[in-house]
Amino acid sequence: MDASDDVMEAARRIGAVFGGLPQVLRFRAAVDADTDGETPDEVSIAVGDGCPGPGYASYATLDMSRFPTNVTTDDGRPIRTELVTVGRADYRALADVLAQCAFAVASGSFHLTPNCIIPNAIREVDPARSMKHLLLVVPFIWPDLEILVDTEESVDTWLQAVPISDSELEFSAANGTDQLFRRLEAAGADVSDIDRAPVF
Repeated sequence: MDASDDVMEAARRIGAVFGGLPQVLRFRAAVDADTDGETPDEVSIAVGDGCPGPGYASYATLDMSRFPTNVTTDDGRPIRTELVTVGRADYRALADVLAQCAFAVASGSFHLTPNCIIPNAIREVDPARSMKHLLLVVPFIWPDLEILVDTEESVDTWLQAVPISDSELEFSAANGTDQLFRRLEAAGADVSDIDRAPVF
């Protein structure tokens, strides 16, 4: 299926961040047999090889911002969000993982803010991996990424999807996601490694 002009323009913008025009993949959500005639959600994912360096790839949603975040500014403008993540170049399933995360957001059941967790986003795509869930944080890898764009109609933001394990999810439930992220930073957790050792 052809990507829309808006998606291609978004791909060009993220390409400037990734260091080259990315590959664009289109994903469609699984159809629930109980939904009669409903059009399944779709999302476009950009894949930038060699970013942030050789052996890595960066991934970004291009049109997830049309899905509800359930968050607004103080003056009532919607806050719209796209996601970005990084992985090893040989683990291409991260595109599927980011799409799965976007479809979870499309359900409207999340308040999409920094330090929100999307449970089972990895498990539902690739259950054999050490990491199972995604912690959404303010992006910290791409220096040229404009994290927040404030307009009269809306506020557009980026969040970085950081893979976490079952034990790290349990820690966040007991201690909060802020504490979890601090512990990940302190441990020097390699957020690009889908099979890294948990910090707990």
